[in-house]
Amino acid sequence: MFHVFFNASSLYVILDTNSSEVSEFFSFYVGFIEVLFMVLFFFLTLFFLKRNKKSYKELIPLSSKKIAVYMLSLFGVLVYLKLSKQIIYNLPYLVAKSVYEYTQISKSFDIYVENKEGNFTNVQFQSDQHNSVFVLILGESTVRTHMGLYGYERQTTPLLKSISDQLWIYPDVISPHTQTVESVTKMLTLGNYEAPEKIESGSIVQLANAAGFDTFWLSNQRPVGMYESLVTKIALSASMTKFLTVAPVNTNLVLDQVLLPELDKVLKNNSGKPKFIVIHLMGTHFDYQNRYPDSLKAFSNVPKLNYDSKENHNNVNAYDQAVLYTDYIVTDVINKVKTVSTQSTVLYLSDHGEELYTDKNMAGHNESIATKSMYDIPFVLWQSDQYKKSKSLIFDAQRPYMTDDLFHSLAQLLKIKATEVKTKRSIFSHNFQNRQRIILGNEDYDVKFDSIDNQNSSLK
Repeated sequence: MFHVFFNASSLYVILDTNSSEVSEFFSFYVGFIEVLFMVLFFFLTLFFLKRNKKSYKELIPLSSKKIAVYMLSLFGVLVYLKLSKQIIYNLPYLVAKSVYEYTQISKSFDIYVENKEGNFTNVQFQSDQHNSVFVLILGESTVRTHMGLYGYERQTTPLLKSISDQLWIYPDVISPHTQTVESVTKMLTLGNYEAPEKIESGSIVQLANAAGFDTFWLSNQRPVGMYESLVTKIALSASMTKFLTVAPVNTNLVLDQVLLPELDKVLKNNSGKPKFIVIHLMGTHFDYQNRYPDSLKAFSNVPKLNYDSKENHNNVNAYDQAVLYTDYIVTDVINKVKTVSTQSTVLYLSDHGEELYTDKNMAGHNESIATKSMYDIPFVLWQSDQYKKSKSLIFDAQRPYMTDDLFHSLAQLLKIKATEVKTKRSIFSHNFQNRQRIILGNEDYDVKFDSIDNQNSSLK
């Protein structure tokens, strides 16, 4: 149906489902052809099992020599399949591999499922608005320099720009890494450059739970895989988690709009508790043309690039259309939250940026060949009128910030205090203190890329 190989994420979603979701899936996707196929397959299986029953009883025991020959032959075939990579098309292998991966990873998830509140001390929710709604939108691979909201020559964010007077727009925020796992695990936990090991010491989701919130994680990225599992650990602390795809990012064809009906359901949930909702987008991750509907064809002219070619033009046009689609998603989330008459906020940022033929002749992100664009991310906050009246935040657009400290900013945004929350690390705080933004192990972001920019300027 979906042209996706069976994997550990498929198994996770199957085992994590319920009868209601199964019923919805079958009513939406399964028609006459699928039912006919399943019935025929069932009866064919019975037929062959019955026909071969007698043959099984009459099998002649093999000699040890023949067993050795067969085993060596099987080993040779498996080696060939592995080296040629043909094994990835083999369903029994995929099922066995997925069961093993799922079992191993599930063990490491247990601590987050069992300890949803972490080990924070002196936790307080400092608000009388117990029906508050706080949304964090985690984008993917979006560089701010390709957003009209940040001065890009193309209007890739017309909807956000139309409400820019309602937004706090930060132009100097960077990610700590150029990869999702390394960035997000620092963004949402106590881990940072100075203490990376603290990613296991508690997440913002656990802190919100400890403060009495209902927490939700809605994701258009698969739950289990090389680049997803550590983020899923954080997600599983939420009161409710929902993953809407099982495909790896480069083959995921599910559009981010599938998250919007799920948000509607969460907003209608009137538990009387404050809500913290994380929405994890597929955003603008490569392959860019898979990130927006086919009907969206906004950019076809030649973009301005430092490295010029037809392929580069096509990639940038597709990327900009993906940004345009993300603009629609983020704005629609804001509009939905606006309908909730309470103190509420929506914070949008990306896990990391993307190089698009500015400093290197490439599209993508890779820390071994890091460029400025791979770190430069959007950081945009919307607040309801009721929230603004509390005057709990201050706005200084020029603050240089790295999102390995996002945990502390989110805690202040959610009005949660705890011993572990440091207001000097919050971009919204009166107590904010500048710190060196160290990337790549020991390099100062501001020194590294300022010197490169100066060199490029002198060459021009």
